[in-house]
Amino acid sequence: MDTSLASENDLTRNTALAAVAVVRSVMGFAAAIFLLIAVAAPRIEASSWFKRRLSEGSAFPLNYEISQRRLFNTSLVIAGTAIALAVTYVAVAEAVFNQGTLDWINYKDGFLEWSSAAILVGSSILALVFARQMPTKSLKWMHFFLALLFFVMFGEEISWGERQIGFQTPEQLGSTNVQNEVNLHNSFGYLFDHLFILCFFIWGCVVPALHRIDPIWRWFQSRLGLPFPSVGLALAMFAVSLFQPELTDRFIGDVPRLRVAELRETLSALCFLLLMWESRTLTAAMDDRRHTPFHRDKPI
Repeated sequence: MDTSLASENDLTRNTALAAVAVVRSVMGFAAAIFLLIAVAAPRIEASSWFKRRLSEGSAFPLNYEISQRRLFNTSLVIAGTAIALAVTYVAVAEAVFNQGTLDWINYKDGFLEWSSAAILVGSSILALVFARQMPTKSLKWMHFFLALLFFVMFGEEISWGERQIGFQTPEQLGSTNVQNEVNLHNSFGYLFDHLFILCFFIWGCVVPALHRIDPIWRWFQSRLGLPFPSVGLALAMFAVSLFQPELTDRFIGDVPRLRVAELRETLSALCFLLLMWESRTLTAAMDDRRHTPFHRDKPI
């Protein structure tokens, strides 16, 4: 965002300023809502609706809830190793690789971009496969939606095959796209790219925290069917959220040719794949539904 605010591109700079204004307005509105909730908390907690939701508890299978409380798991090992390799790469790549190799790794149609695309396809396939095995309708539809979402992200990553097929960016779209490509995430001054970073942080860090501490949110989220990362994966997703050029420049040095943002996108895609892999615990609940399909919340 700092780069966008200081950009020489008018579209990028103006969109960043508009995004900041919108975020300030949303945060102000959210603060007002939370204040009202705090004032009305005693009345809400005494209501029959609130007590009924507490008694119903989470609709996630118990074995899924238990597995997602783990810190040291496969997801943490895989994501943590990838993050460590990414940090090492940023620190030594310019000293180890020549310019041609760096271009092949970092730039358009390079190793990182196609790695992200392949991982997103894998995430979409996993979500689709697991969607067919989910024990509830909400879980089925949510995973079908996630399968579609990851496929759209795959298309965005390769600009919908623009360079592979050889078609040109429509003039109207090119005028709003800072890289003159057929995609949304580079349109309107990287607006959608900023939203992606925000949503990644919310899903990876805020959602699991709310699920752990707020029983009403836990009730709502479980009936929405939105899967959440394990504690180990949430920790990794927090680290990926911090993998920004501003921080790498401060601690490692200025490495503009390495395209840290592209590396962050690859790490993000890996986290999505791991998040979908963790959903297999939800499908396993089908065989044991008679014993632990749903449960009431218990102290953690």
